[in-house]
Amino acid sequence: MKRGTLITVFRHGLLALCGAVSLVSQAVEVNFTGNLINNPPCDVSGPDGPNQPIKVTFNELGITKIDGLGDKTEYGRQDFTLTLSCGAGLGNAVALYLEYRGMSAPFDPSNKTLQASQAGLGIRLYHQGVLIAPNSGTPMTMSDNGVLTLPLYAVPVKDTRPGVTLYEDEFTATASVEMNYP
Repeated sequence: MKRGTLITVFRHGLLALCGAVSLVSQAVEVNFTGNLINNPPCDVSGPDGPNQPIKVTFNELGITKIDGLGDKTEYGRQDFTLTLSCGAGLGNAVALYLEYRGMSAPFDPSNKTLQASQAGLGIRLYHQGVLIAPNSGTPMTMSDNGVLTLPLYAVPVKDTRPGVTLYEDEFTATASVEMNYP
């Protein structure tokens, strides 16, 4: 037998032996288990109770006292509280996301003001002193007892550009607040 043929036969035999060794193994079964539950229903409550529209009333405001976008006096500030109640079934330290949606006031180039029914007037929403712009949101964490209380406040602001005038009249502004949770 030639030396090259002997080496080839040896290689094939060695490869067959390696294949046979790799075929001998132990298999272990893996079991995955868990429980699927429906997310507990959560209620958003304001001053009028669970799942009712939140009404924030500014009453009468002096037109000349309403702040412009850069002012910080917060004239007309109205505090209110939202409460999210989910019960203990939601879990501990659950990450939530508050979404705030509405039409941005065209006079605010930063898009951080909700448009009111009267041109040149808008509403800004704050949580713990941090401005929440319309069509944005902020992360929150649910406590371990399934209740999250959100102190919020709203402040009217006006367009201070020349030629923009506010008139005595009622006004409204509408937005939606949605709490997203797992």
